[in-house]
Amino acid sequence: MPTRPPTSTVPPAPDARRVERLLSFLETDPDNLNLLADAATAAFDAHRFTLCDELLDRHAARAPLPAALANLRGLAALSQHRFDAALHALEPLLTTHDDASIRYNAAYANAMLGRFGKAVELLDDATLSGESRAIPLKLRVLHHLGQLDDAIALGRRHADSHAASPELYGALATALFDTADLDGARRYAEQSVDTVDGLTVRGLLALDAGSIDNARALFRRAHAINPDGARATLGIGLVDLAEQRFTDATGTLDRAANLLKIHAGAWAAAAWAYLFDGNPDAARIRFERAAELDRGFADAHGGLAVLCVHEGRFDEARRNMAIARRLDASCLSAALTESLLATHAGDTRTADEIRCAALDRPLGPDGRTLAQALARYSVRDK
Repeated sequence: MPTRPPTSTVPPAPDARRVERLLSFLETDPDNLNLLADAATAAFDAHRFTLCDELLDRHAARAPLPAALANLRGLAALSQHRFDAALHALEPLLTTHDDASIRYNAAYANAMLGRFGKAVELLDDATLSGESRAIPLKLRVLHHLGQLDDAIALGRRHADSHAASPELYGALATALFDTADLDGARRYAEQSVDTVDGLTVRGLLALDAGSIDNARALFRRAHAINPDGARATLGIGLVDLAEQRFTDATGTLDRAANLLKIHAGAWAAAAWAYLFDGNPDAARIRFERAAELDRGFADAHGGLAVLCVHEGRFDEARRNMAIARRLDASCLSAALTESLLATHAGDTRTADEIRCAALDRPLGPDGRTLAQALARYSVRDK
């Protein structure tokens, strides 16, 4: 692989020229620690993280890395999504340096590894005061832990402060959406218009309002910024579902559910896509996964009830419908089950018939269809 683009087609950027100049100096003085440090820093600034690692290794082979270079090793690892390696570099610094940025970076690595409790410990008041990026990170971690009240209180406390940022507004909008505070979610999403969170929440609000084209455009913008963004991926899958592109929806919603891992609503959305696409076995696996993740999730049991109607297992359908109703008296999938049982008692229902009823028929007292409800419950952390 060439180390830089051909000079005849793309002129080297200033950072790239600095890297090459320092590398040329190292060819004649390979043991110069100052040159190795400068070259590693320049490589990092030029986003040449592998080269940065190599130069730091050369330095470490000659002398222990000073704190600044140990921190640089951690930053390079973070930039390559090597979070264990980042912690290996950063954790020794936590005991020797009272630095908010180091604590933030260590908290970020822990969060990306799913160690949310450790991340919260690192994101103490001193870190929040000294590193503004720590505030939206802590809000997201609290949200993931299900501590929505604490997450929203943290966001509101800082929303009008000098530390406020589009990232904070986007994280707060997401938390508010998940508590069904749609007005609050809209307010903060509009202050974070170019962030993944802001675009995604606006997309969800558009989907909730039935504006499918607008929702699709917003989700695609969010996805272009971060192709691995789980909620934007989920949103695209929900648009596919709303537009009855069920085969596309199955793949997209499966990917979102696997990205989110323990998000019951995403698994339930994928289950509906499989049911509507004529694959009840795959739908059952995903409804059962949603119910396993959250025993109190009414629509997982309601979805299983609808599936049982499709399969002609009417007693089991009634049992699951009763469970769903106990968990949530207004559960729309339970209402759909009741309607299907009442109108076609003793008959199995085809996927097409269930799909038409679910996507087009108002089921709740507010006139909402199950398809509209999917836009809300399937994006909430369960």
